[in-house]
Amino acid sequence: MSEKNHLDYKKAIASSGKDIYFPFEVGNADYWIPTFQLEKLLNEGLKGLSLAGLALRTRSKVVKVAVCEALGYPVPKSFTKTQPRFFGQQLDTYTQKSLNLQIWNEELSPSRRYAIIQITDDDVVGKIKVINGQELAILDTTGTITSKYQAGLDVGSDNHELVSRLDTLPMQLHVQSAGRFDAAISPIQEPQSGMLLPIADIFDR
Repeated sequence: MSEKNHLDYKKAIASSGKDIYFPFEVGNADYWIPTFQLEKLLNEGLKGLSLAGLALRTRSKVVKVAVCEALGYPVPKSFTKTQPRFFGQQLDTYTQKSLNLQIWNEELSPSRRYAIIQITDDDVVGKIKVINGQELAILDTTGTITSKYQAGLDVGSDNHELVSRLDTLPMQLHVQSAGRFDAAISPIQEPQSGMLLPIADIFDR
C-alpha cells in the first residue's frame, strides 16, 4: 500500500462531509492528518494570505476560514469556542509576529497540535510550523510549562523498567504483535494503524 500524501487526507475529509468539530480518532488512517502532512497543507493553503488592514477579530476569522479550506473542511457559519478550535484534528492555531508564543488561560496539552502561523511585517502569512504540546513544552524557556510534565521513577538497580506490558485499549486496535515489517519502512515515518509494535515487544527487543 502506497503512503498517502497530504492531498489524499484533504480529499478524504472533503468527501466525508464532516465538520471541524467531528472527533476523528487519533491515528485514523483516513481522516487523521499526520503532523507533517498537516503542516504541508497549512503552508500550501495559507502562505501569502494578506491580513493587511483587518481588525484583530476579522483577522482571526479569516485565518480560521483559510485553515478550514486548506484541510478540506466546510466553513461553518460561525466558529464555536472549543478547545482546541479545530477539535477533529486536535489543532489550535496561533498567528504570531513575535517569536514568543504564549498559551493563555489553559494548560499546555501534550497530545494537542499547535499551528504557529508567522505574520510578516507586511501583515502577510509567512511560514507555518506545527508542533505538539510535548515539543512545545521542551521549547519553553521559562520552566513553568515543562515542570508540569516532570515526573520521577525509581527503577532500582536496572537502568530501565516496563511499568505495564499492556498497551491501552485504544492503542491495542492499532498494534501488531510480533510484527514483521518491510526493510524499506523507517522507524521515523509517520505511524500507521496496524504498523505499530506493542509496548512489550519494543521493551523486549
